[in-house]
This record gives sequence, structure tokens and C-alpha cells, in this order.
Amino acid sequence: MENINDDIEAYLQQVVEEEQNHDHDGSMSSFMEKIGMADKEMFGVCVTSSEGKVRKGGNADEVLPLESVSKALALALALEDVGAEKIFQHVGKEPKGDPFHSVAALEEGDKGVPSNPMINAGAIAVTSMIQGADGEERFIRLRDFIRRLADNPAIDYNHDMYEAEEKDLNRALFYYMRSHGVVSGSEEDSLLPYMKQTSIEMSCVDLARIAAVFANNGKAPGSDEQLIAPDNVHIVLTLMFATGMYQSSGEFAVDVGIPAKSGISGFIMAVVPGRMGVGVIGPALDNSGNSIAGMRILGKLSKRWKLAAFSSH
Repeated sequence: MENINDDIEAYLQQVVEEEQNHDHDGSMSSFMEKIGMADKEMFGVCVTSSEGKVRKGGNADEVLPLESVSKALALALALEDVGAEKIFQHVGKEPKGDPFHSVAALEEGDKGVPSNPMINAGAIAVTSMIQGADGEERFIRLRDFIRRLADNPAIDYNHDMYEAEEKDLNRALFYYMRSHGVVSGSEEDSLLPYMKQTSIEMSCVDLARIAAVFANNGKAPGSDEQLIAPDNVHIVLTLMFATGMYQSSGEFAVDVGIPAKSGISGFIMAVVPGRMGVGVIGPALDNSGNSIAGMRILGKLSKRWKLAAFSSH
């Protein structure tokens, strides 16, 4: 990484060790506990440059479910498949500050239209627009797209996590939206692909590589292979910046200043356009559902290397 100190891996290990000395009183995802992955002391970070150089620290090779980080990736594929105009006829672009699983937010909104693609209702609508003859084909196309982004053909979903997930609330969101014409089709074809996508699992190394594709304007790191159109990268990163950290998105934008998407497994995917992609893990969550350790680690990296969007380099 030409614009970062050569001792980056030592520094990443240092921030992980510093994190181990903090108290982590945040909650843990009940789904993670059900499948035996609730380890509050699991901290990892990986940084991949837009040229493809990889540096990591801590438990960066541990494999965990993406959960809501998958929403950004599904949005990218849906944009590739059907385009922005169609997607934003069914989903808004606004940060509303509602909980990610809120039903009330749909009732208060415009005829069942979810406020943005980074909450559950919005992501359900987005995933339902991915092209496919049925739900299984829709999911396989998304899984294979994620495999290409990560350059890892072994990536798949965690069957135990899928079974452990709370499905009734997502069903309620789906049927409410279907009653207003926001989504269509059967639960099997239009909802189950979303519920499977959140259980897709990978490591911080995989996640940082995906983030580096976004950092490289949609090209595979160190390559000219265009995996996502630049216009679609712009849309995904803008929505990540504005809405990717749930109710803490504004605070994160001010304090850290880079596009990011969190998940209740403790993953955060962060992107520094033109420079690097970052994957972090820390399963203890704050009240908004974001990784406490992950946000602190990203804050340190941003401050040390002046990564924030509006910082003077």
C-alpha cells in the first residue's frame, strides 16, 4: 500500500491487542449464540489495497455470517441487473433513523415503500429484484456474485444460521410491502433469497477483498476486470455512507468518515475510495446493532491514515 506505512500489519495487530484490553459490555446477537459463534473476544481486521495488497491482524481468518453487510452486496447486483431507476421506484434513498427491522417505519412511510436499501424491508425489496427464474436461482446468482467479488469459490451460506434466524418479522415486512405492491411473488421466490443471503459467511480477509473492489471503482483489486459498473459503485457507497450504520450513521460519518455497512454478527465492511477496503469483526454490539470493537478499530485507522472523506490528506 503505497500511501500507508510499511508497518501496517504490525499496527493492525496492535489495534487488535488494544481492543482486547477494553471491556465489551455490548449485547450479542441471539442468532450467533444459538449456533455457538458468540465470542465477545473475537477481534479481527484486514485491509486490502486497491492494488490487491493484503494486511491483517487478530482473528481475520475466522469465518462468520455477513448478516446485514450482505445488503450492500445484494444492492450492487440488483443495480447491475435492473438498474437504479427500477430499484428506486420501490425503495427510497433516505436515512430515517429507524431500527433496521421496524414495521412501524413502513406504516408511517409512503404506501409501504421502505426508506432505504440498508434496512430489512428495503433489502427484502432489493433482493426480490435480482434476476432469477425462482428464489433458488436468485440466491445462487447472488452467492456466485459474492464469490467473484471475494475471489473465493468456496463461499456459501451457513445452514445452521439460516435455521436459527428469526423469520416471522421479515415475513411481516414482506407481506406488508406485497399488500402495497412494493414487492410481488411468493415468499419462496421473493423473500427466502434475502433470508439466505444474510447467512452467507466469510472471513475478514474475504470481506476486505470485496470492499477493495468498491474502493477500486468496481474493478477487481490489481486488475482491469470490471465486476461492478462505476455508477453502481457510486450509488452503493453513497447509501452506505448515509445509512449503512443504522441509527449511528450520522455519528459514524462524522467520527470515522468513510462508507461502511455493519451486520449483527459483528462484521463491518468499510471502503476508502481509491485506496483500500477494510473488513473488521467484533461481535459485541451497541444499541444500534453495530460492532463496538469494529467502530473503534475503524476510528483508529481513519485517524492514523486520514481516511475520512473530507479530511485533508
